[in-house]
Amino acid sequence: MSDSGQIGTSKANGRGRRRLLWLVAVLLAVLAIVIFMPRQDLQKYARESNSYNSASNLKQIGLAIYLYARDHGGDYPDNFGTLLLNEDITTSIFNSPGSTATPATGPTTHALLTNLTAGGHLSYVYLGRGLSGKVADNVVVAYEDPTIFPTGANILFADGHVEFDDERMMRQITDKAAAGIFPVTVSATAAP
Repeated sequence: MSDSGQIGTSKANGRGRRRLLWLVAVLLAVLAIVIFMPRQDLQKYARESNSYNSASNLKQIGLAIYLYARDHGGDYPDNFGTLLLNEDITTSIFNSPGSTATPATGPTTHALLTNLTAGGHLSYVYLGRGLSGKVADNVVVAYEDPTIFPTGANILFADGHVEFDDERMMRQITDKAAAGIFPVTVSATAAP
């Protein structure tokens, strides 16, 4: 073997070592950030991440509702079970990442639907029953259980957008639903 072959191999080994050292330095920096970051910052980051993922779930539910209504003359599904039967979604979509809810399971479709509403498998409340045709944008179609996050919850509106709103807004929504006022609508300047 000639000297030029050894020099090329030596250069390649040097670049490999520099890359390895760079990777180790980056990993140590990330580890230092995690170790020295205040615990409440890490918890806040986890809550925000869960809230964003929950909003994504509601957007997917909103899309499934739209597709269902399109195929059923504008009528919204009666409940999440109807949506599950007719659209390409799984039970895990009904679980907020911040909740203790688990995806419903079952050996048959009937068992799956029964388990979905049996408790511990839904993080969202559906308010779309009876809606049909063109529905105003400010109509609440579904919302996240307001006990999951201490500062508010995600809300799915009829136009498909999702907002994270504070406890005051959630109280307005849950109070209207509990009083049987449907459809539930909200405005940006809702009264306390």
